[in-house]
Amino acid sequence: MANICIGKKYEIGTRVPYRVYVTDQTDAANAAVYVMLEYNADQIAPLLNTFVKDGIMPGGLVLFVNPGTLNATLPGGANRYMRAEEFDEYGPDFINLIVEEMIPEAAGLAKVKISTNPDMHFFTGGSSGGMSTWNALWFRNDFFRRGFLSSPTFSAMRGGEEPMVLVRKCETRPMRFYLSVGTREPDYFFGDSYNVAVNAKGAFDFAGYDYAFDMFVGEGHCARRADPAFLRKVMTFVWDKWQTEPVKAGKNQIRIRNLLAAGSQWEPAENIPEPRQAKAPNGGFYTFKEGKILLVNDGKETIVDETLDKITALAVSSDHWRLYVADAIRRFVYAYTIQPDGTLSAQYKLAPFHLAHDCRVIGALDLCVAADDRVFIATELGVQSIVSFGLNDVILPLPGDLPADKVRLEGNILYAASGDKIFRRPLAISAPVEDAKPASPKTPGYSDGFDYSRPHDMPEHP
Repeated sequence: MANICIGKKYEIGTRVPYRVYVTDQTDAANAAVYVMLEYNADQIAPLLNTFVKDGIMPGGLVLFVNPGTLNATLPGGANRYMRAEEFDEYGPDFINLIVEEMIPEAAGLAKVKISTNPDMHFFTGGSSGGMSTWNALWFRNDFFRRGFLSSPTFSAMRGGEEPMVLVRKCETRPMRFYLSVGTREPDYFFGDSYNVAVNAKGAFDFAGYDYAFDMFVGEGHCARRADPAFLRKVMTFVWDKWQTEPVKAGKNQIRIRNLLAAGSQWEPAENIPEPRQAKAPNGGFYTFKEGKILLVNDGKETIVDETLDKITALAVSSDHWRLYVADAIRRFVYAYTIQPDGTLSAQYKLAPFHLAHDCRVIGALDLCVAADDRVFIATELGVQSIVSFGLNDVILPLPGDLPADKVRLEGNILYAASGDKIFRRPLAISAPVEDAKPASPKTPGYSDGFDYSRPHDMPEHP
């Protein structure tokens, strides 16, 4: 008989059915956790027991979860099937429901205490459940570190096209997972399931993730997801050396490695430096009021631009002839040409930045500039980085994926704040020296000296 978890803080009011199973050889005081979306419990539970007996994986608490329903509240109303909200959406809400509401409830029913080690927590689903699996590994990486994604819908259903872009630009997170796809996948108005899975493989390779991949030629959507032999293969990889080796983050992509100092991690800081003044030619400086940029010289304020809406920060380029501007309600950092008399002309979009799930603030809340003219911006996704040429190439999420509202660079230390929480980490580059002579940008064009080419030997789509 299915249990029902009714969302209280997350997915409020939705009734999510699930079954609880405890495998053989489970340590009731330190149980592993398995969340399996849309699997047949009667079919899969005996397989899991066999895998535990064979030492492939640890014993634990298993939740067989199906999509929820939001019941109508007025006569004549139809109940709403919530699978799209729960499985298809790129975001943390449904995973938070499982972690913070369903798992504690299930552990109480099963009379077990779950392991506090995220390496001991596994999540899997197929199709939209594969998207949900990625949500678990990404947004709740503090809880889930192992998974299996079968034909995941990384397509434009409810933001599923976004995560692989972020995978390529963010630091690699600790996780170990399996990805599979068939070559006869559906091709919908929101995307091609075959192509998005192949794209995901490329993103995982580029970012250095610890994963395995299988392609089933001539087979369809979620091929072999519950096949006993294949599931054994999946679990053998995902849980390899689980008793002796922790799940680790892979090697970051080359641009992140070149940006960060060796061993760089966010760590707490007590204070954040004051912002630097955006100096203008002839001894003046720039400031702002709402959507107006002001040139201040000898105590006199002159409006030099009023085309933006809600300016939050200004900084001058390393070679002193461009003014970079952040705006809280615009999705671009803007660049203005600074004329010899300090006036501004030629407003350009320096670069767009990426938006957080369910973002409250579209724009950037702060920015600063490095000596090589790299621009760092504070956003809801953390600190995003733009090379001088105008490409957003690196995202540094804050601990817990907190939104960033301030960013500073002093020496080679990058500071970021989220409310009253302040963090710092060392970089391989530094801030401009005060009153230094103009310095040319390090990346005035596309080339960064790296060869990104690789063979593409996937079988053709039939």
